[in-house]
Amino acid sequence: MDSARILLAGGGAETENALRAAFEGDGIDIDLVHASDADDALTALVSQKFQMCIVRAISDKPQFALLVCEGAKEAGVRIPIIVLMDIASRTFEKEFLDAGALAAMPWDGSQDAMLRNFVRLTVILRQSEENLRKTNDRLVQEMLTIQDERERAESMSVQYVELAENYAIAKEALEKLNQEKNKFFSIIAHDLRSPFTSLLGFTALLEQRAEQLTPEKVKDYAVTINDSATRVFKLLENLLEWSRLQMDRVEVEPRDFPLGDIAGKTIDVLGPVAEQKGLVLQEEGTASHVFADPHMVDAVIRNLVNNAIKFTPSGGTITIRYSSTPDKAARVDIIDTGVGMEPATAEKIFNLSENVTTQGTNGEKGTGLGLLLCKELVERNGGTISIASAPGEGSTFSFTLPLGPSQDVAAKKAVNI
Repeated sequence: MDSARILLAGGGAETENALRAAFEGDGIDIDLVHASDADDALTALVSQKFQMCIVRAISDKPQFALLVCEGAKEAGVRIPIIVLMDIASRTFEKEFLDAGALAAMPWDGSQDAMLRNFVRLTVILRQSEENLRKTNDRLVQEMLTIQDERERAESMSVQYVELAENYAIAKEALEKLNQEKNKFFSIIAHDLRSPFTSLLGFTALLEQRAEQLTPEKVKDYAVTINDSATRVFKLLENLLEWSRLQMDRVEVEPRDFPLGDIAGKTIDVLGPVAEQKGLVLQEEGTASHVFADPHMVDAVIRNLVNNAIKFTPSGGTITIRYSSTPDKAARVDIIDTGVGMEPATAEKIFNLSENVTTQGTNGEKGTGLGLLLCKELVERNGGTISIASAPGEGSTFSFTLPLGPSQDVAAKKAVNI
């Protein structure tokens, strides 16, 4: 059974009981320590060992949560801090993230699935970090041993060459481990934030129009919000699967499915986000059946559309266009009328070794890691991905997928007729 020691800062007995209830029967042994005072919380974070800190933030008293986040950051505490807000507020969310929190999300005690997955993901990450630390220590020790061997064997050229080769191998292994660790944690930090955009968009619409809505309409919005939360949960599962994919522990599971169904889910989730920003999100062409892993294709389309929303100013248009290539593959173009980019930047966008960091039209932060994920998922499904962009003219992200078997059969029947 996995276990996690969590510090709860703020909140009352109701919050503590809700958190304990959220993990009952979930297979995770939770040791919850409650500190109602900010100074007590910081003292515990510095002097004790925790896997995660959960801070309860009240809208009329945000300074408590900010004090805990800033104090932990200044003290060099390196554990994830999750802020649970009593209302959805982008202003408070940004303040908490700037203060050092890993994530800030609205929580009324009902989002148990998301919270459980945060904890489960944190347990896995902490275990991986500990394993990497031990490996790094071992490799450093090996490097020091090799260095001692080299100093003692300077007069023995044959042994010197052998030790030098071992040193090079150990150094290369260490660098590879560090690169994989940095890549993994960077992608986690990026992809845990972006899925919440759609959920916050729905709740913001409900907040702004609550007084004008009928009870039936409020119920419809509630159903939609629940559906969005479920999709966020699935995205978190996909993120875990992708981390396993990096370690070759997950196989691609392709099947025949209509591409339009997957794109339609993205429009349902991100349509309100685009509308709130004053954008038009539309489809063109006829979607084909494709033969690919639907979960991976869903992640690709969602990331590309979300990226287009981020970099397209109000009044713009985002188009999902379906077509086919001369070599009989399905093609999807995500076309936006956004800010675009220089050709030199576009060439680096899918390269992990290049540091390409940009900001959206509303100051949204991006790392480009979502595009790296898209590239890997598309290529794992036998397709290709590319970009065409120019400053001030928008961008077009295009990817291909193999046509589904049903599509091939239909084409053969048409030829026979």
